Amino acid sequence: MPQYLADIKEPEFFIEGAEAHHLAGVARHKEGDEITVFDGKGKQYTARITRVQKDFVRGELLEKIEIKRSALSVELCFAPTSRTTLEDVLDKCTQLGVMSFQPITTLRSEYDLSKKWEQKTQRWNQIILAACKQCSRGEVPVLKEPLCFEKCAARPDTPSLLAYEAEETHTLTWGLEKLNHPKQLSIYIGPAGGWTDEEIIVGAQYGILPVTLGPHILRAETACISACAKLL
Repeated sequence: MPQYLADIKEPEFFIEGAEAHHLAGVARHKEGDEITVFDGKGKQYTARITRVQKDFVRGELLEKIEIKRSALSVELCFAPTSRTTLEDVLDKCTQLGVMSFQPITTLRSEYDLSKKWEQKTQRWNQIILAACKQCSRGEVPVLKEPLCFEKCAARPDTPSLLAYEAEETHTLTWGLEKLNHPKQLSIYIGPAGGWTDEEIIVGAQYGILPVTLGPHILRAETACISACAKLL
């Protein structure tokens, strides 16, 4: 059943703007059609359309859908390598269940996300939303503003792991056990050139544990997807 982002005010829902245009003008839904609506914050319902106007749709909620969540809330802190790979990571990791995305810049970063942040943020949030709709996810992940690695690492009370190509022994499973199986976790993925020794030392100062993702050196975007899939 198609899913749409809505303003949910029990026992009704309201959809406006581009989302309403897509529902009525593109998908051609009519009054009486049943759809799924969600508010992006954890509420999801089957619903019936009762009124369709230009850029406005209204309806009644039928049955609440129980949101399925992973036992672990994951924040992906990653250094994007290009616009294309960034968008691929946002799409795939939203489908996997990541709760928030924290882009970071590192000493070996080649793609400066901050230069295009204002112009591209809307597009990137739309990619996240489209992935939620495609996989019937009830919560929309948060896309945070870019931070440098050290500022991100210095945030208090954030259990964190860091995928490090030079680590050979300590796995993600080991890391979770070492952190006493937290309910929330940040996973750090570096750029194409990898982490510097200085960054590993900085991470250790803030309690970030280096772990391995396996015996092979992965592309940065593959590492993001692989780590999130294993964690979730």
